[in-house]
Amino acid sequence: MLKRRRLYFTLFALIMGMGAFIRFKAEPDEVTISIVGDIMLSRGVQKYLDEYGYDYPYGDVRQWFLKDDLTIANLECPITENENAANKARRFLFRADRENAASLKQAGFDCINLANNHSMDYMSAGLHDTMKYLDDSGLAYVEASENASLKQPYIFEKNGIRVGVLAYSALPPEGFFFHEEKPTVQYISTMDFSGLEEDIAAVQCDFLIVYFHWGIEYQRYKSDMQERIAKKAIDLGADFVVGAHPHVLQEPEIYKDRYIYYSLGNFVFDKQIPPGTDETMILQITVGRQGLTGVEEIPLVIREGKPVSGLQGT
Repeated sequence: MLKRRRLYFTLFALIMGMGAFIRFKAEPDEVTISIVGDIMLSRGVQKYLDEYGYDYPYGDVRQWFLKDDLTIANLECPITENENAANKARRFLFRADRENAASLKQAGFDCINLANNHSMDYMSAGLHDTMKYLDDSGLAYVEASENASLKQPYIFEKNGIRVGVLAYSALPPEGFFFHEEKPTVQYISTMDFSGLEEDIAAVQCDFLIVYFHWGIEYQRYKSDMQERIAKKAIDLGADFVVGAHPHVLQEPEIYKDRYIYYSLGNFVFDKQIPPGTDETMILQITVGRQGLTGVEEIPLVIREGKPVSGLQGT
């Protein structure tokens, strides 16, 4: 039976006063997966890291990540010290120090999504560095590779259950052209889903999560493009769809008995304007041999660049 702890955050203010919901326990033959939105470790967040250390953003949320089986996040910045590789065409350039890779691992993260419009802020050289530092820290990543032919899904297996993760960006980086032979991120066209179809068909797993970077910034509701891609992914075989980029939480929906969380908002971020950019959550799901068995939203707010419980954020 599917267990569910709230679907969407219509009473967000009330929730924040109550703190996180009581967690349900996964059965021995299930796996627990935590998924969060944008982690940006540059700009204003960098100032907090310089003052308090690289583990600063995760002190209030590490407890959930160290107890689950798999934690997935979107990294909204390259990890590189190659400042000369900056993409001059971009208005906003994010860059994180190499020490952040180890701090992500120590906080309990397992799989990092790099398929977004900021991974190439320092071009292919910056993405190459990012993948190297994540590799060195023992972190898996999707969907980026040294060249397009090397792309592959992330597969996690425990208790006889194989969970697959695919990731795509519907937002090409400004001033960058995708190259087959250079480090690149996985892009999805809204006009041609043949690549998505091939990727989903090729994944050998019991439960498939697809993470998209898409949508319109600061818009509370899904766009037509998001809905079209999400439902196509499910039609092709995805079991659970999540997204990021709008920087606010967006209302989820159920399509063909499968969940679509269009935007998980920010998670570690310095900007709290316009309203709503400081509202976030940890989305926890449990998966059994027959598929999804539980969905829980753990509501949080962002204060001074990091996610905290509602009581701390007041």
